Amino acid sequence: MSEQTSQNASDEIDLGVVFEKIKSFFKSILIGIIQIFQFFWKHKFVLAGLLVIGVGLQLYLKSTSESTFSNQFLVKANYSSTEYLYSKVNSINLKLKADDSLYIKDILGEHYDKVKEIEVVPVIDVYGLVNKSKENKETFELLLDEFGDISFLSDEININEYTTHKIKIYIKGQAYNEKISNRLYDHLASNSYYNELKTATLESYKEQLQQNKAIRIQIDSILKDQKGNTLPKLDNNAINFSGSQDLNKLLIQKQELLLNDLTLRNRLSSNDEVLKIIDSSFGVFSEERNQSYLIIPSIFLGIYFLFFFFRYLSRRILSFVGKD
Repeated sequence: MSEQTSQNASDEIDLGVVFEKIKSFFKSILIGIIQIFQFFWKHKFVLAGLLVIGVGLQLYLKSTSESTFSNQFLVKANYSSTEYLYSKVNSINLKLKADDSLYIKDILGEHYDKVKEIEVVPVIDVYGLVNKSKENKETFELLLDEFGDISFLSDEININEYTTHKIKIYIKGQAYNEKISNRLYDHLASNSYYNELKTATLESYKEQLQQNKAIRIQIDSILKDQKGNTLPKLDNNAINFSGSQDLNKLLIQKQELLLNDLTLRNRLSSNDEVLKIIDSSFGVFSEERNQSYLIIPSIFLGIYFLFFFFRYLSRRILSFVGKD
């Protein structure tokens, strides 16, 4: 009986110690918060002065330097030119970093020194990518399980899967944004290999349209004569229609030709350039490429806080060592 009473008393002492520790912990947090407020109140004039000086200095630097503006082309990369586009932009960026003025001036013109950087990024179309094929869907599901998100879609290995891309040009100042950007686009779109491929492909589309038209004319002729239950005589160069073809088959064939015409005309419209511009914008102020008004004030305040923090920390360490 006495042993049980002793054990209960021991448990109560242990719980009392635990509660005391918890109380001490929250008390230290509260004291810390109060000390922070006391520090801000005590140093309020110095902090306000540093803030004003920092903002003023930041405004002065912004007024004496040119802001950076963003220019963008939304393009469709035709004729499997995606890899070429990324490789070309990368080489131009390397020349910019190396300050190869002769090379860059030839591409961007006399105001080439205004260009800070060029970027190209894919417009990720998850549904279009997955619906391309059954293999794409299965691969997507496996990678989604492995990564846990869709971040892998922006990996360089997948850029050829997307036809639409954004070309971004960052330029200092607002005077020559459109002129420089258009020169860059003209250079990227002037590749002789892809332009020869474009010319041959567009001619092929036009020939197919002409053939489709000739076939439709003959179908219309046959359908017209079938009303009189007679079949027209076709010469040796004409497309031969079997006399057993019924009206339904001819109508289906004509409908397929019309749908094919629509596809060909859409291709003629969308594939008439190696890099087909879908949309463009020039001279947009770039928030990410310009310094914030709070950068210098934050640095001043941060240095001031660190100075007092390390001084406080050193005092605590010396106090702790002195007790030992």
